[in-house]
Amino acid sequence: MTERLPDCHSAWQPMMTNLIESHISYAHAVAAELLGRFPAHVDRSDVVAAAEYGLVQAANAYDPSKGVAFTTFAYYRIRGAVFDLLRETVKASRFEEAANEYMVDHSAGASAGAPSYAEMKNLASGIVASYFLSLGEPSSEPPLQSAEAPLDLLLRQEQQKGIRQALQALPEKNRMVLEAYYFEDLTLEEIGKRLGLSKSWVSRMHAKGLEMLRPAVERTVSSQADRLKT
Repeated sequence: MTERLPDCHSAWQPMMTNLIESHISYAHAVAAELLGRFPAHVDRSDVVAAAEYGLVQAANAYDPSKGVAFTTFAYYRIRGAVFDLLRETVKASRFEEAANEYMVDHSAGASAGAPSYAEMKNLASGIVASYFLSLGEPSSEPPLQSAEAPLDLLLRQEQQKGIRQALQALPEKNRMVLEAYYFEDLTLEEIGKRLGLSKSWVSRMHAKGLEMLRPAVERTVSSQADRLKT
């Protein structure tokens, strides 16, 4: 009689299901924190669904033998799935490139292990600042057709203007880097040649500029929440 070999897939399936079920609230918490920083027209249910999808991806790919806590491993999959969703809301590829540059720079200085609430908040604020800059100059005229509700459209335009005003108050070099990157569509290398700096230094200036825009992001988010309450 031939001995039946164990079905590895069948053995792993209950473990994966348990990881998902026991960490679904964690995925929702990450989604909730990011949602607090995103523009009003980003659908909440879509963000939650993206976070859940990231959790499933993490559970499917997790290898406990690597010695990494599942929450740490899952966080980056969840965050990545949510930011993939956010990137789909803008047509230009500049935001995707900018967000990746910023996350790489942020990760280099981040603490080991699962990110803290403050780190999640700061990262999300920088990403949202990048998002608004990627949208370009806010138009004074509403588009002929828009999927956004009138109030959401008005709030987004006000938020864009607030970020642009804050940009003008940045130190000259940081402002020049952000303006060249987002509004002139120059690469980091091209900006470096213009300013006589290395690409890595320009990348740090880009990240620092986004960090200095965080207070403006916090104000626009707070203003948005107040407007929605009324």
